Parts: sequence; C-alpha cells; structure tokens
Amino acid sequence: MDKNQVWNAVLTRMNEKISRMEFHTWFKKVRITEISGGAVLISCPTEMNKNWLENKYHSMILSSLRAVLPEIEKLYFDVNLSLADSAPSNPEFFEKQKSRKLPRKPEVRFSKGLESRIVNPKFTLSNFIVGDENRFAHAACTAVAESKPRETKKYNPLFVYGGVGLGKTHLLQATANEIQRRNPDAVVIYTTAERFTNEIIKSIREKNTERFRKKYRQADALIVDDVQFFEGKEQTQVELFNTFNDLRDMNHQIIFSADRPPSQLTQIMDRLRSRMEWGLSVDVQMPGYETRLVIVQNKAKELGIVLPQDVQEFIAANVRRSLREMENILNKISGEIEFSNGSPTVQTVGKIFRQLNPDDNILSSGDAKKGLVKTPDEIVTVISEYFQVPATDLLGNSRKKEIVFPRQMCWLLCKDILKMSYEAIGHDFGGKNHTTVMHGIKKISHSSRKDSAIARHIHALKKDLGVR
Repeated sequence: MDKNQVWNAVLTRMNEKISRMEFHTWFKKVRITEISGGAVLISCPTEMNKNWLENKYHSMILSSLRAVLPEIEKLYFDVNLSLADSAPSNPEFFEKQKSRKLPRKPEVRFSKGLESRIVNPKFTLSNFIVGDENRFAHAACTAVAESKPRETKKYNPLFVYGGVGLGKTHLLQATANEIQRRNPDAVVIYTTAERFTNEIIKSIREKNTERFRKKYRQADALIVDDVQFFEGKEQTQVELFNTFNDLRDMNHQIIFSADRPPSQLTQIMDRLRSRMEWGLSVDVQMPGYETRLVIVQNKAKELGIVLPQDVQEFIAANVRRSLREMENILNKISGEIEFSNGSPTVQTVGKIFRQLNPDDNILSSGDAKKGLVKTPDEIVTVISEYFQVPATDLLGNSRKKEIVFPRQMCWLLCKDILKMSYEAIGHDFGGKNHTTVMHGIKKISHSSRKDSAIARHIHALKKDLGVR
C-alpha cells in the first residue's frame, strides 16, 4: 500500500468522525510525505493547519493510521508551503464528499399527512450559551421541553421576545428538538408567521381550509416564530386564535416568539393578544461581554478556525448589536483564512468591523472590561451607599417613596448595564413580578427625560460603577 492509498484510508475514517466543514478546512491539502520505521510524516500547507492538526486531531489521525498500518507508532507534522498552491492529493475524494451534502428540503414529515418547517438539528438547549441576559428564557424553554405529554402545562403559551439576532430562533428550534427527542411520537410543528400566513392564503385559494386546520390542530406542540408579522393580517389572526383555543383546550403546548412583548403588538386583535399573555413571557437580551466571549469561542470551534485570544476578546468587545453580526464577522474571518492562508489579527479583524459598521467606535478588549459590573449585588451596594438606604430595604417590599425610588434605580441599572431580563431582576429582588419591574423601569426612564435631577443621579451612579 503506497502513501496515497494509506492517506485515502485515513481520510475515509476521519470523514466519518468530524464535520464536513472541518474535514474540508483542515484536510483538503494535507498529505503523507513519508512512512518510515513505524513513523509517519504529514505535511501541511500552513503553520496554522499544522498546529491545528497537532493539537486537535493528533490522536484521531494516529488511531486511523494504526487501523490501516498497525506497525505505526509515531506521527509527525511539518509545513510545506508549496502545498498551499497545489490541488488536493485526491480531488475525486473531496468532490465526492461535497456531493454528499443533502439538498435543502423545505419540509420534514413528522407523522402521516403532517408536515412542518425543517428544524435544524444543530440547535440544542445544551449548546445554547447561557448568561444572565437569557438565563430565565433558557430555563423556561427547558421546563417546557421536559414536561410530560399529558401533564398540565405550567407555561402555556410560552412567549419568547427580544431583538433581531439574539438567539430566539435557536431557543425555539432547540425546544422543538428536545421535545421530539424526549417524545419521539409527539407531533411537533415549528413554523414562521410568514409561512403560516402563506398557507392560509393558499388554502383559501384552493378552497381547502379544513386540511389546513387539521394540520395545525393535530400538533402536540405548535411553535410559531416572529408573530409580529401577523400584525394587520386579520384573517390569519382569526385562524391562529381558533387554533390556539383548540390546542390549549387539549392541553397541548404553544410557543410564540416576537421582537417585542405581547402588550406592544398593537395591531394584533385584543382577544388573541390577551391569550398570548396567558402563560409566561420571557425576554432574550444581547449577551454581556463575558457571555459573548464564550459564544465567540464556541462558534469559532464550530467553523474550525483558530483565533488568538486577543482576537477573540476584540470580537466580543465590538459585537454590540446582535449575534448574527458575530456570525457574519466569523464567517468573513473563516473565508479570509481559507483564501489567504493567513492568521487573523486584531488589525485584520478591525478592518472587517470598519467595513460593516463604519460609524461605530472600535473598542479594545480593555475598554469592554473596564468598570465591568458583574452582579446585581454590586449595583445594590453602590445605590445603598449613594442614597443612604439599607441594602436589605432595597431588596425588600417596603412601599415608602424613599425606598421605592432607589429600588427602581437598581432595576434600571440592572437592565441597562447587566442586560438582565425583567424576570431575572424580579427574581433577584425578592421575587417581584416581571410586570412590576417593567413598570418601575419605564417610570424611571420616562422621568429621567423630563427631570434633570433624576438624569444626574443616573449619570453619577454609572460613573460610580465605572460604566462609560
């Protein structure tokens, strides 16, 4: 067996063990250059490629080699720059792997006669990065997924809301996957508001509304994403209202998501909006710096790219709008690595940020860490000292004006600085209802626009907390 045959056998085994993206990223231009005396030398086109194989895949490659040549005892790597410009050692093999990709089908069938939007299996509750900003939402989705088919649903409907690109779809699809995993016979339908609307229009046009209704009312769990797009669509809202009533009467789970809470969906009819508020509403916020850093590390790993620590910190510091922005940045970095074979630096990544967001100030990781408040306790301590109010009173239930005002200040800063959800704030402040917290924060925010003294208090408190 010659070197190429050995390497083909190794590639076959490696392709079964790692993702297609990783396989094409790290093995496409790698080859065996020498087999001698129980040792194998593998050459790589770049230093990064060599380091990645050595650090991540050494034992996997060695075990695959031994399955082909049992006498192999040692494995070595070196860099051969000429490989960067060469074709793969076995292009037919890689072309075959590319063709294995399954076509993107718009439907997946869960039971006879019932179809649903495809649910991406990569979204799971276990790989959702949990921080203070989304902890309550994740816990609620987990509780829903773990409930038994016939038991009373504690959170029905569950309403998840938050801005674009903050992880709502991940949570919804992960919940669908977990329900299906725990109850393989359950009929789980995940759809979007747009698709739901289009299906109604089609069923009316084809005079087949009964089939549409039967489809959705068979669901053990109905998950509808982006329900804000139902605003102004009266016929769609009527169908959803009737579907909601039927499913809830049968104790079947309903989950909605939107870019804002039900109370702010002003063009949803009152009776449907009130039903959306019956269960539990949880919000998903933009993760803080430390959570973003973990997400950067995980997504880079998924893409099979190696990022120096300072680059990871730089990305986490400057992604401030949404996690989709982070994915866009990392995809661009991955592309540049593939085409230029260079290692990303803060300078090269900074250029990408400036191209995407030319009006934003670029922060260093030091800027992001400076004055970083990590817990509500730190905020309570500072406000307690500032207003000369005992911390126990701030966390208690006193309705005295001199206590309520500083307490609401605490809530506002927990929301603004720590990006905590209303539910998480209420939990930390003695189990307050999230609507009470929401009202208190809105009251302070509104007052600060009219009362310069309140605005000065907020500015001074942020300064004491070291927040820019």
